[in-house]
Amino acid sequence: MSACQPAQDGPPAYELAQGCYAIQKPLSEQRLGATGRSGYRLLAEAEREQASAFFLKPTGLGRFLLSDAEGALLGADQLNLRRLWHADAKAEWIIRKLEIVHDGQAVNGAYTMIAASNEARLLMRDGSFVLQAPPIASLKPEETALEFVALEPSACRAFPEADLNAEVSPEFDQPQDTANGVFGFVDYHTHLAFPKALGAAAMSGHIFHPYGITEALGECSQLHGKNGEWDLLEGQTSSGNGSGHAVQGYPDFPYWPNRTTTTHIQAYYRWIERAYLAGLRLMVTNTTGNPTFCQLLQILHPKAAEGDCRSDAEVGQQVRYIHELQNYIDAQEGGPGQGWFRVVNSSREAREVIANNKLAVVLGSEYGTLFDCTESSGQCDEAYVDRKLDELYQMGVRSVFPIHRFDNAFGGTKPAGGTSGAWMHLTSKLSTSQVEHLGDLLNPAKLLFKPIGGHYWELEKCPEGVHGTQGVLSMKKFIEEDFSFLIDTVKKVPVIGEFAAKLLGWVFIDKLKPLPEYSEFAGGVPACNKRPLQNIGRYLIQRLAEKGMILEIDHMAYPTLLDTLATLEELNYPGFVSSHGWIENRPDIRERMFRLGGLMASSNGRPRDAAQAIHQYSRERGVFFPQSGVGIGSDIQGVSSQAMGEDDITITYPFTSVDGKVQFLQPQTGNRIFHYDREGVAHYGLLAEWVEELRQVDAQAVHSLMQSAEAYLQMWEAAEERAAAL
Repeated sequence: MSACQPAQDGPPAYELAQGCYAIQKPLSEQRLGATGRSGYRLLAEAEREQASAFFLKPTGLGRFLLSDAEGALLGADQLNLRRLWHADAKAEWIIRKLEIVHDGQAVNGAYTMIAASNEARLLMRDGSFVLQAPPIASLKPEETALEFVALEPSACRAFPEADLNAEVSPEFDQPQDTANGVFGFVDYHTHLAFPKALGAAAMSGHIFHPYGITEALGECSQLHGKNGEWDLLEGQTSSGNGSGHAVQGYPDFPYWPNRTTTTHIQAYYRWIERAYLAGLRLMVTNTTGNPTFCQLLQILHPKAAEGDCRSDAEVGQQVRYIHELQNYIDAQEGGPGQGWFRVVNSSREAREVIANNKLAVVLGSEYGTLFDCTESSGQCDEAYVDRKLDELYQMGVRSVFPIHRFDNAFGGTKPAGGTSGAWMHLTSKLSTSQVEHLGDLLNPAKLLFKPIGGHYWELEKCPEGVHGTQGVLSMKKFIEEDFSFLIDTVKKVPVIGEFAAKLLGWVFIDKLKPLPEYSEFAGGVPACNKRPLQNIGRYLIQRLAEKGMILEIDHMAYPTLLDTLATLEELNYPGFVSSHGWIENRPDIRERMFRLGGLMASSNGRPRDAAQAIHQYSRERGVFFPQSGVGIGSDIQGVSSQAMGEDDITITYPFTSVDGKVQFLQPQTGNRIFHYDREGVAHYGLLAEWVEELRQVDAQAVHSLMQSAEAYLQMWEAAEERAAAL
């Protein structure tokens, strides 16, 4: 190569993803091979059969782990080439094509490898593979050039990953014939980014990880304690009992994922892909959070905490996480835009994505105090709302809950019953108070000797025919009997536990008094929140409509809901959804919704219940609109339980997807085999089984389900058209 011009780094080597290769010097038979447990060396040509076969697992776009046949990783330990046995930054490589000109002609098939940890180059020098620290301007082309020789896949040991348990026909990747609309269903309500919610200190694990499934779905003890005893949120849900849980993750999963967990991953990216193979074509995924819960968890888990607990930071962190997921999936599939997961910003983009048989993902916000607009905040005027809404729109968020769980400056919330509702109630008191941070409760200059203000839900008996909320707990009884669980759990947390327990037991409880008992709602009397839509709430709805954004109308107090519907009717705006289906079971309200063009989800319950709801909503909306497909609102990873299967139906494997292009096998991740008949939707990938069971229960309901993505697109298109007129 003496006649070569200097080599130039070319584009990233996306095409190497998931391949099996040997690494050698170009125009040579000398290859890289392992030597013992800790090293690699350049093999002579006579030893080429002993060369290492590397599986290239992308960690991101243009970045890779190279694992050999024994599971070791090619790594850069400073300037030494090493065999590593654990994935971290030392095992990560940036691989780029190398543009070399020899005698005036380009030399194809050359690459260069750069250690991600220190930017050192892997190169040939003095008959060996060595690492060279930057700068690299003096390096010769023949030193920097590497060749990746494709080997049979069987020569490699694949990097650990979750199996899809599906056999996919080549026809699956063909674009859809959309002459009669797109085919597939919508999940109106998911929380893929919950691992980054609440300061990243609530949910253990990740829906993806650069270093693979062992890191994404590993043991949860760092966050939840060695026996799960620090897991506050899980301890107050149906899956928890306050006494902890097994913490092991991949590959055995003795406890999680399960259909009722609130603090463990249920939507690992490969499980999402399995649902996509079953017909999922449009998904709304909501950022979420609450500053009080976030602050408490960050106090307890300072090492895990990320960012602060303001709504801007929480929402921004979660939006970035979804885009990182998209990039990661692109990397697995061969480069930018190649993945099946596509974030969309308009109905046109969504329709194009689905027509190409990929999953369109709409970003939403279901934050408890949107824009930090608490009742006590004086900043939430029209100019402030305009600015914050513009920022949210620029992030790519297109679907918004004005209210979630707590009264705020925009209106009142729908109360919740039971113990979980009492926790929300307690937080609602703080959300309407002067408490900006829990630490202020111990600050003499702020709140230590002062009342915090705020209020509990101001409840009244519901109007005739309104379901309201049953089981609203006495806050006095809740504090006396259930709150002690939190204090006892907090004490177990190392270092900070005793301090945090004193904060809660000594200062906090005293400032919550007087505690309402709600005796008038005993015996199942339904309760309704009195708070109506506020003027700034009306302004927010108008501005959402003018931007063509989707309004989410669940979680609203009954008066707030009625005021919201009236505002939408005044605007003649069709862009709204009830993704939980929480509209008081009132036919008159549903008629007003459907007449305008809004949509309503079937809760992801047992298939027979879902079929009944799908038929009802399809029939009622069909009076006004010919396209009346009905989707689901799974609320996956949203502190919500997933569906059980029907007791009298057994899934037989293999079964075929609705479009006939995928054969599904018994689901298994690592050593854990999932049994839908007993477990229900233990993770998101088991939506494939749920759809199959729905097909067995009611084929017509499945037909309507598979029209739901088209119904959502038509609603969104009508909203954007109306926004232009407004």
